[in-house]
Amino acid sequence: MHVSRILLYTAAFAATAALAVETKTWIHSESQEFEKGTLKGLAIANTGHISLAPKLAERLDAGAGQLWSAVAGPGGRVFAGGNEGKIFVADGSGKSKPLATLEGGGTVYALAAAPGGVYAATSPDGKIWRVGEDGKAALVHAAKAHYVWALVPGEAGVLYAATGDPGQILKIQPGGQATVLFDAGETHVRSLASDGRGNLIAGTDASGEVLRVNAKGEGFVLHETGKREVTAIAVAQDGTIFAAATGNRTATPAPMPMPTPVPLPVPVQPAAAGAQQPQPATPAAPRPAAMPPTLGQMSGPSGGSEIWRIGTDGEPTLYWNSSQAVVYALTFDTAGRLLVATGNQGRIYRVDTAQSYTRIAHAEAGQITALAQLPGGGIAAASANPGKLYQLGPETERTGTLESDVLDAASFTYWGRLRWEAELNGGALKFETRSGNLDAPEKNWSAWAAVDPGKGARVASPPARFLQWRATLTAADSGASPELALVETAYQQKNVAPVIEKIEITPFNHKFPGSSSLGSSASGTLSLPPIGQVRRSSPSTASSEPSGAASMNYDKGWIGARWKASDLNGDTLEYKLEYRGVEEREWKLLKDHVKENRYSWDATSFADGRYRLRVTVSDAPDNYDSVALTATSESEPFLIDNTPPQIEGLTAKAEGGKLVIRFRAADALSELDSAEYSVNGSEWKAARPTTGMTDSQAHDYVVEAELPKGSEWTVAVKVQDENDNVAVKKITLRP
Repeated sequence: MHVSRILLYTAAFAATAALAVETKTWIHSESQEFEKGTLKGLAIANTGHISLAPKLAERLDAGAGQLWSAVAGPGGRVFAGGNEGKIFVADGSGKSKPLATLEGGGTVYALAAAPGGVYAATSPDGKIWRVGEDGKAALVHAAKAHYVWALVPGEAGVLYAATGDPGQILKIQPGGQATVLFDAGETHVRSLASDGRGNLIAGTDASGEVLRVNAKGEGFVLHETGKREVTAIAVAQDGTIFAAATGNRTATPAPMPMPTPVPLPVPVQPAAAGAQQPQPATPAAPRPAAMPPTLGQMSGPSGGSEIWRIGTDGEPTLYWNSSQAVVYALTFDTAGRLLVATGNQGRIYRVDTAQSYTRIAHAEAGQITALAQLPGGGIAAASANPGKLYQLGPETERTGTLESDVLDAASFTYWGRLRWEAELNGGALKFETRSGNLDAPEKNWSAWAAVDPGKGARVASPPARFLQWRATLTAADSGASPELALVETAYQQKNVAPVIEKIEITPFNHKFPGSSSLGSSASGTLSLPPIGQVRRSSPSTASSEPSGAASMNYDKGWIGARWKASDLNGDTLEYKLEYRGVEEREWKLLKDHVKENRYSWDATSFADGRYRLRVTVSDAPDNYDSVALTATSESEPFLIDNTPPQIEGLTAKAEGGKLVIRFRAADALSELDSAEYSVNGSEWKAARPTTGMTDSQAHDYVVEAELPKGSEWTVAVKVQDENDNVAVKKITLRP
């Protein structure tokens, strides 16, 4: 067959990487990307390839929350067991009905084919029944064990039963007489299968062992999985063993009261466990791991699941694993490939190799609990939550659809071309898209619009914020399926102007690190809080956020500004800074092409006075000139003051045995910060204003100092304003 390779996207949208409002690409090529969408009638491989799945058809609705077992009978019939001792049958024509309700109720965890009907085991009463096709049930054996997890027919009418509490394998003769073939020394023998060579393969709980048991009842551990329980075993025709294990092991499982099926999200009548066979009050039995919570709850046990492959030479290797799924059943398809039934998303996987697997079915159920091979190549699958019986295959779906997840482009967006890669294999592949401005596409979105390869495969849906695509795969006349490998959708946001939310002028005499200084420097740093927060005496912790805390270095005569800006498109921004005096009309350029949201400059060349700063933000670095946008914001007025205070009327004279110093200080623009005096070069001492506090632009000072010795005194005073401008004046006295 000729293989067509479809590649419908050109490089026209491969724009320069420097542009943020360039064409972007929404890509689906990995399995986890496709699985975010909704698949119907499709299988998805772990490689991300999508193809048509085996047909999944419902054959029986049990009207109950759980079905736990299934077995194929003659004529295409399928038997399924569930809660309350109920057994159902679905015939080959698609009809189904309840077959029997076993005395004492309980849960039917195990079924096996029997001549003219089925064997069924109920738990937690440990009874094994034979049910004819007419629905009549006869008790075969009442085990001392509470649970029967698996039934395996042997030769000459012998039946083997895997039990729990205690964990044993029973050998039951046609007349119902039973002997213990093997005691595992475990709480449960959870799974059982025949290897076709006269041996039984058993899986245990709570040590998670896989054992081979021969006809003499001699056991040999093939592998200790490291998990708590071995939930399922399947043996291939060549003798290769596959064992599924789940749950984390604990050193000593905590004993708990005898469990009954846990109520489910849909009301389910609890099984009447023990009604015909009362259980002893003590000792309490350990809860089986595959009983609730593993089987009954919506979430599986911690630790996920593993499948081990044990080769014909006995070598165990890890074959498949999942951190989330719980494996309930294993079987093979007609090609000998392993099929895996899981919860808690109702999925069936086909595992081709240790590196390759495919999700081939996803039922509307919490768990797929049992698998059974059917004549003709189909697979029966029982489910819980709700309890239904499905048939998987052997036919493949003729069509299937994949609705992608929803793309949130974050703003108003134009859609470009849709590219896909697929092997058609003689089949067909169709794409459609729809768009909207609500995050849920169920209401008030555009209708589905076809993506026409003849028109360049452009998305025809209207510009909007959200987009979704749908792929429809159709099989070839031969039944061969297309195989989709990649979907890419091009889109481009409409450019939106950036925004400046706030401008702050930083404290005078400080600069941001990295600014070049032409003035004198002094030691010291200053920490600024996040933009919008008042600076406290206790500095805020520095932050790396653009609008967060920042540090400044002391540098006399420097001033700075910082601002908070954003861009909905995520564009790179640059800034232009301008200034003007509050009494002036024209703006003058301070600095252009600023890359950061902060800037410091040397203000010693500026005349004293009040100024405003204007910041213009542009997204030009990430846009073509024709579509670049700007926004502008002005600061509050701020002061530049480089002039020291004036000191007037400085006098000093001896009065009453003290040296009394008087002077007046005033500043034209800033409040005074401090005043000090020194006599004959002594250390500077604080001078207190006559008002008692320094809170104005002018103050009078009267200071009493110790009367110095000698015949000549030198008195100096120093005054500093709040902008660190300092004035010094001195006088010399000769009393």
